[in-house]
Amino acid sequence: MLDVFLVIIILLSLGFIIWRVIKKFSLLTNINVDNLPEVKIQRQKEAILKTRLERSWMEIFAKLQVLAGPAKTKLKGSLKQYYKKLKDIEKDIKHRGFEKLSSSVDKSQAIDEILTTAKQQINNEEYNQAEEIILDAIGLDQHNIEAYRLLAEVYRLKKEYSQARETLEYLLKLTHAEDPDVYYSLADIARERGNLKQAEEEYIKSISLSDDNYLYLLSLAEVYIDLEEEEKALETAKRALLLAPNNPKILDFLINISIIMSDKELASDYLDKLKEVNPANQKIAEFIERIDSL
Repeated sequence: MLDVFLVIIILLSLGFIIWRVIKKFSLLTNINVDNLPEVKIQRQKEAILKTRLERSWMEIFAKLQVLAGPAKTKLKGSLKQYYKKLKDIEKDIKHRGFEKLSSSVDKSQAIDEILTTAKQQINNEEYNQAEEIILDAIGLDQHNIEAYRLLAEVYRLKKEYSQARETLEYLLKLTHAEDPDVYYSLADIARERGNLKQAEEEYIKSISLSDDNYLYLLSLAEVYIDLEEEEKALETAKRALLLAPNNPKILDFLINISIIMSDKELASDYLDKLKEVNPANQKIAEFIERIDSL
């Protein structure tokens, strides 16, 4: 009875493994190359690979019948062997898929489409799947900046902050430490981990490379609030407002910081501006009440 139960577990496990392999195969080959002449030959290759996978499954099923009687430890060892075999098949499919991409379409176009698929996985919160797809793209181009940027974002969303930071630090080398977005992402990670002084330093670096980005300035101002440095927060937010005079988010921040600093006149001035640019803002009534109480 125990042997039958173990065989059922093996069948279910292998079925799941094969489903994962086929799923990854479909993701990898989901590239729009139907209009290319050489694709017909490549489609034949894909058919051969799929047939090989099916044949491997039949071989595994036949061997499972032989495995119905052995002890539990032997079954476990055999299952590991079959799992490794399927993983090898999966790697072979990916390798051949990469060969197809390199010869059938322009590499940069192929990478763009792979990364588009990865972004879809990120939107669906399938972070592990997105990570694998992005690594496939990096396998095609080990210096692709967008791929590393996406990979760092996936690690951040998974809260694997050490891996995210390592990826961004490598990206700094690829961009010769001249990409403000990389420093901005490093600052975001430091902020999420509660390292406010480090976040301040990284935001300042991003601003030094791009001083016309109001988002960088607003993020730095928010860090100054967390650091209880209200004067710096106010001055930094004012710089952001110069770049985006009608931005409701910046005006919202300036009203809040003015109230915190008990500057009723300044808060009222920014509130009037908010009423002008966004009269339907739901916070206006709350701001009026808070300003009146100063």
